[in-house]
Amino acid sequence: MSQSNNPDVRVGCPQCNGTVNASLPPGSGLGSPSPNRLRGTETECRNCGHELEFYYY
Repeated sequence: MSQSNNPDVRVGCPQCNGTVNASLPPGSGLGSPSPNRLRGTETECRNCGHELEFYYY
């Protein structure tokens, strides 16, 4: 089974309870010695336009 380089994340929108999808690029992981390891991306709900931010390692 192959794994995508950009995993999809699905969460509920806090404004309208719609489903929000985001594709996250690969991160360095929790074991990385990099001090700037936390990254983020923005997306918006297709139902109501509410902006969401996703943070990942």
